[in-house]
Amino acid sequence: MDLTKYSIDDVKSLPNTPGIYFYHDLDGVVIYIGKAKRLKARVSQYFQNKPLTRRLRNLVSQIVVIKIMLTETESDALVLENRMIKKHKPKYNVLLKDDKTYPYICLSAHPFPRVVITRQRKSKQGQYFGPYTNGYHVRRMVEMLQKLFRLRTCTDSYFANRSRPCLLGQIDRCSAPCVRRIDKADYARTVKQAVALLSGDAQSVMTDFVEHMHKHSDAAEYEKAAEYRDLIRLTQSFLQDSLPAARSQSLDVVCGVLAANGLIIQVTLYRNSAVESRKDYHFPEALGFIDDLITQFMLQFYQHQRHHGDLPETVLIRGHEQLDAEDITSVLEPLGVKIRCKLKPTTADERQYLTAAQINLECAVTRYAEQARYYSPAFQQLASAFQDSDWQYIDCVDISHLQGKHTTAACVRFSVSGAEKSSFRSYNLDTGNDDYASMRAFIQKRFKAKSSSLVAPNCLLIDGGRGQISTIYRELQTMDCPDFHLLAICKAPGRRSGQERYYALTLEHGIQQLQFSDVVLRMLENIRDHAHRFAITKQRQKHRKASLSTTLDQIDGLGPKRIKNLLHYFGGMAAIKKATIKQLHQVPGISYDMAKRIYEFLHA
Repeated sequence: MDLTKYSIDDVKSLPNTPGIYFYHDLDGVVIYIGKAKRLKARVSQYFQNKPLTRRLRNLVSQIVVIKIMLTETESDALVLENRMIKKHKPKYNVLLKDDKTYPYICLSAHPFPRVVITRQRKSKQGQYFGPYTNGYHVRRMVEMLQKLFRLRTCTDSYFANRSRPCLLGQIDRCSAPCVRRIDKADYARTVKQAVALLSGDAQSVMTDFVEHMHKHSDAAEYEKAAEYRDLIRLTQSFLQDSLPAARSQSLDVVCGVLAANGLIIQVTLYRNSAVESRKDYHFPEALGFIDDLITQFMLQFYQHQRHHGDLPETVLIRGHEQLDAEDITSVLEPLGVKIRCKLKPTTADERQYLTAAQINLECAVTRYAEQARYYSPAFQQLASAFQDSDWQYIDCVDISHLQGKHTTAACVRFSVSGAEKSSFRSYNLDTGNDDYASMRAFIQKRFKAKSSSLVAPNCLLIDGGRGQISTIYRELQTMDCPDFHLLAICKAPGRRSGQERYYALTLEHGIQQLQFSDVVLRMLENIRDHAHRFAITKQRQKHRKASLSTTLDQIDGLGPKRIKNLLHYFGGMAAIKKATIKQLHQVPGISYDMAKRIYEFLHA
């Protein structure tokens, strides 16, 4: 596609019509894309004599060539800008890289429904509530539902094969319908209450609990009345973080701010009289004017939300002078996103929501600033040590195995803002306890995959020494991937903390030992420890999953399906070992002869 090209000195000759502009750096790479109602007026704002923020000065200093594409209207420019951003992925634009689907709470379609958290919404297979953007909030809700209504969480196969209550049933966190401690009608009543609470009708649930409490109190059944009193308190605790809202209204509140350490946007979702979720989006590299950045975010965010079927009626955006809510609404409609955008609250409830959102946004800004104060000096010192101007990411890899089995490579990512947990990855390897082979396999999986959405780091931190850094360098030489620095952290004799040695690979001097300040050392050790914990966690999960069936695999005639039935029926190896031949025979698919064989093998 041929674009009209301009130099920085030709800005005044730009047309004053709608369109989009591309900023290219010295290497010809697109670093920023923006839209404008009047191209000349908007682009000139970047090059005027009036002072710009430090971040904008950084962007302008990298611009070498400006290219433009003209459109008929500003709305067309918005759509085109969104498409070009997704195509070119400029460094300084807003890019929603977290492609995970949001979690739902599901009540399954079963005579005794189970409550479960899922990221896959399957129609006609239960009732779904959500999606929620805050995973902690979802887990807390399910925990409260267990305490309030004692709903089961086990799988249907596990439920069908129980002969005695599981641990949750024994501690009174489940009503144990698997062994008929509760009949179908009573369980259905508790499910109905759970649905009412998740749907926002908390008042009917509270009224029902209060009536039962008074009923048992009048009948001198004080212990039962006390149980309902506790349920009322739990329900109040469940709702204490929610603001009252009009029941028919679904509303999102979007607040954004350009802070010293990047763009921070907070989205709060109000559904059916409650705060359903709240999430911060941090874009440390985003540059430009706040109205452009929020518009880019809105287009990407609500296109993503449309695919998951959770669009609000109204979006309240914290007002910015250059932002046009009607333009955003009109652009989203052709894309299948029908919402109403507002810049100013028009009701008392909306004013309350906006005030609460601004307070939460200020807290988020403070939190990110504190993280940046810790990591930013260390990143700057490291970049200077390697004679670079700016660093975005440091990745750290660690290999974990158990006597050569279940080898796992874990890679964590840190930015100036701290841990980028959405970019943490683990890889299963078949390399035994060969550390060098494991490093080679990791490099192939991490950097050769063309489908990976992760950009290359500025530096790869390796938990190892000269041998590991040489192995990785040789493997990288065989691949076509972006250049990045290699830094190895070598444990001190006796693994004494604070006495680690650091080796870097440089073109001029090969592998050489480096010395860093305490600020850098603390950060690198922190990143290394994160990678180590993450690797051990993933390796243990892999080992635990494999070890459940390893022992039973040795029994002749016992295949994976029967092993799965045994584990589901008894809940684990410990219970299987305690079972009698008669109890083993009760498991579906286990004959009496097979049960006897299993019993004799486990008690030999």
